[in-house]
Amino acid sequence: MITEKFRRQLRKETKLWQTEGLIDDILYQQLSERYQFDCLEKAASSRFITILISLGSMLLGLGIITFVSANWQEWSREVKTLLLLTLFIGVNTVGFYLWRQQNTLLNTTNKKPKLGHGLLIFGALILGANIALMAQMFHIGGSPYGLYIVWGLGVLVMAYSLQITSLGIMAILLIGLGYFMGLSTVFSPGEFSWLQFIIEYMSLVGVLLFIPLAYLRNSRIIFFLSILIILIALEISLFLVFNLSNHGLWGAIALVLPPALLWGYDDIILPKIDSRIFQPLARNLAIWYLSIGFFLISFRGFWQNFSLEYYFGESLEVQWLTLAEVLIFVGLTVTEWLFLARPNQRDSQSWRLDLVSGIVLGLIVVTAILCFWHLSINEIPEIATFIINIEMFLLAAGLIRIGLARGNRGTFWGGLVLLTLQIVSRTFEYNTGLLLKSFVLILCGVGVIVAGLWYERHLSIDNK
Repeated sequence: MITEKFRRQLRKETKLWQTEGLIDDILYQQLSERYQFDCLEKAASSRFITILISLGSMLLGLGIITFVSANWQEWSREVKTLLLLTLFIGVNTVGFYLWRQQNTLLNTTNKKPKLGHGLLIFGALILGANIALMAQMFHIGGSPYGLYIVWGLGVLVMAYSLQITSLGIMAILLIGLGYFMGLSTVFSPGEFSWLQFIIEYMSLVGVLLFIPLAYLRNSRIIFFLSILIILIALEISLFLVFNLSNHGLWGAIALVLPPALLWGYDDIILPKIDSRIFQPLARNLAIWYLSIGFFLISFRGFWQNFSLEYYFGESLEVQWLTLAEVLIFVGLTVTEWLFLARPNQRDSQSWRLDLVSGIVLGLIVVTAILCFWHLSINEIPEIATFIINIEMFLLAAGLIRIGLARGNRGTFWGGLVLLTLQIVSRTFEYNTGLLLKSFVLILCGVGVIVAGLWYERHLSIDNK
């Protein structure tokens, strides 16, 4: 992407070249037209005007807020309601008008005016203030998490209607904040309400409300935030079912379902989607989940304490809808992997996975079997710790191998860091002498430096 800083520097250099006679006027004119040197001053003027208008709007807003605060207690409830609605409708109307207009004064690059965009975001903030003040004026009780969820749902409607990515991000953050604030109600449920329903089944709610917006806006940020909230809510539902059933099968599913769901995700399985927009991001998240998960459960203490009573203590009541929610995601994961291993057009009888997917599936299946055996048949903390460390080593080695083959620095360094963490953590976990620990740390440090230098040299040779 060509930045404005580069264009300014290029304009300065080309003028110098023209003065020194290195290029003629025709070449300078061609460069000027190609990199739009004439638009640089217009863009600077546009930003200056935008800053002035934004600063003036902030001062105007502060003045209005101060005026309202000074007279708020003296006004009747009807006047307050009318003022709040007028402010909300007025700001959003002006913002929508400016957002749709191609104003040449503020928009020299044929993009949607930033001022209108800012007013729409300001209008979304006013929506939250209106909800809180209306509830206070009309003595409507409620919890703080309910305010954030209702506010987020309102902003989400604005995001779908206007198709603005920033409003979608704001809506997901607000709903996510409300969800985490009200998460305690999942473990101590009270009177059932629609807000309680959203919190208890946030994973399904997130799939229905957030994921379509990510595709509508083609936004990786919205998809990433949506997946984070969905996975956290799904894990809570999984462990609630695990607690209710007291069976190792659900413990195994709770441990391996999220990475299996992420790795098997394929955009084209959805209707009217013909390109893999978010599959790479989902698979990167799956690798992150497996890496962090293997590191956490690679310690001997995890398997020694891995039991139902250690995590929950006493039984919790679980609704049948929670079980249905979990079964929906289990069915979705199975469908994804069947779609991933579907027969190709050349050989309609052959069901197969690619090598990387097969290895990931193997890691997931082995981990699930270990968890099931440990919880339901016989506790095997030593064997489970040993096998998980082998899986962690294979994952790290696989990431290093893929990073070398594809020239991907992030994958290579991720595998190297994971391998280093495994060696260092095992050294400090077990009762070893300081001399051995010192030797291991020095060896890891030298190994990381040598591997990094060799990789960069190998990558530079391949690029030549």
